[in-house]
Amino acid sequence: MKHTFAKISPFQVDPEKIMETFDIRDDDFSSASSQEKESMVEMHKSISFWQDAWRRFRANTVSMVALFVFLLCLFFAFIGPKFIPYTYADQYRTAQKLGPFEYSKSENIVRSVQDSADAFYATALRPGSLTAISKGSYYIQYGGKTYAFTMKKGAEKCILLLKQNDPEPLQLVSEKDIKDGAYTKYTAIEFTDTPEEGAKELKLIKWVFPHVFGTDSQGRDIMARTMYGARVSIIIGIMAALIVLIIGSIYGAISGLCGGVVDFIMMRIVELIYSVPEVLIVLLLQVVLKEPLQAWFQAHSATSAFVKAMSDLGAGIVSIFITFAVLYWVTMARIIRGQVLQLKKQEYVTAATALGASNARIIRKHLLPNCIGPLVITTCLQIPSAIFLESFLSFLGLGVSAPMASLGSLCSDALETISLYPYRLVFPAIVLTIIVLTLNLVGDGLRDALDPRLKK
Repeated sequence: MKHTFAKISPFQVDPEKIMETFDIRDDDFSSASSQEKESMVEMHKSISFWQDAWRRFRANTVSMVALFVFLLCLFFAFIGPKFIPYTYADQYRTAQKLGPFEYSKSENIVRSVQDSADAFYATALRPGSLTAISKGSYYIQYGGKTYAFTMKKGAEKCILLLKQNDPEPLQLVSEKDIKDGAYTKYTAIEFTDTPEEGAKELKLIKWVFPHVFGTDSQGRDIMARTMYGARVSIIIGIMAALIVLIIGSIYGAISGLCGGVVDFIMMRIVELIYSVPEVLIVLLLQVVLKEPLQAWFQAHSATSAFVKAMSDLGAGIVSIFITFAVLYWVTMARIIRGQVLQLKKQEYVTAATALGASNARIIRKHLLPNCIGPLVITTCLQIPSAIFLESFLSFLGLGVSAPMASLGSLCSDALETISLYPYRLVFPAIVLTIIVLTLNLVGDGLRDALDPRLKK
């Protein structure tokens, strides 16, 4: 059976029948009150560009986790050394070639009696080759009290125990007299409250801090050297990135704004620099600049903190900075040039030019501030690249000078004994990998957050 449907014109619909069918009344069409109107309006607070970028960066879980891990690395490198009694250069002759959380024989002897005293001073925990308390005057400050005494003769391989509630608070015990954590023979030391002129202070400790990453063949704590090495690598990466940022942004902005013959010549220079191998330049700079830099360090390190810091890093690291200043800014320059070529056609640049603004002011006030996104992204991605280059050069022996360490030099030193002590390579390599990986992930997150084309 066929059904036919008639076409009904909208003018044939009776509004009253529709209202009766759906039970619609005139009261349903009453005007909304002011309170009801306000409840339907969703107010959005105005946010700035950086607030919006931070909001979108926080939405990127991977980048946020990477940022948190990198902050932990910064804490490990810059604050961690304050919580351990070791430094990168201290050599402990009684604690050589120890594994992670392993104690030497002398350290185990000290640990066996550490709970029997309030604090102690052990010659076995003293850095250097002299494991003894020499003849002379000393004083100890502990618990708000001063203990001053004089050693009439030196004492080797001994422990000075402080027991505040004991009739004889200062007790000098030889390691050979300690067996199974107990001792019966000791020397009571007479003390006064006022130290003699020129007396040396002995720092007491309450427990033996473990060598968390072990020690190397010279008795240096690997965790301490890894902390300082990570600090050096991060500082070098940031300094190199800042050098690239300053030179590359200025060069690229000038090239893009001037255009024409100036742009053509400047870009040909960039292409020429691209063809120069950076490792060769580093080698040449080290040969040429080594003696002048050493002379400069010796002449000014006593009067300038900056020169002293550069002297600690060594001529190799300074040559790396110079290499970045000579070679590595070209990528930044190309990126900024491309941005400036787009921005200089905007109306506000034309207005600034018509008002007589100089090119320097246009670059400083209008072009570079509007290139802030690419500048931040490229700089953040340049840091891990600089860290990796420094580690690579230090691995080849062209980086920091001994006893200063970087992550690359630590990996290089550990390579010789990797079959016997693999942990010496594993720990600095893991820290280096984490730093480079997290910085790359943070850079990717910033790229997504600062790119307006990726807004959702």
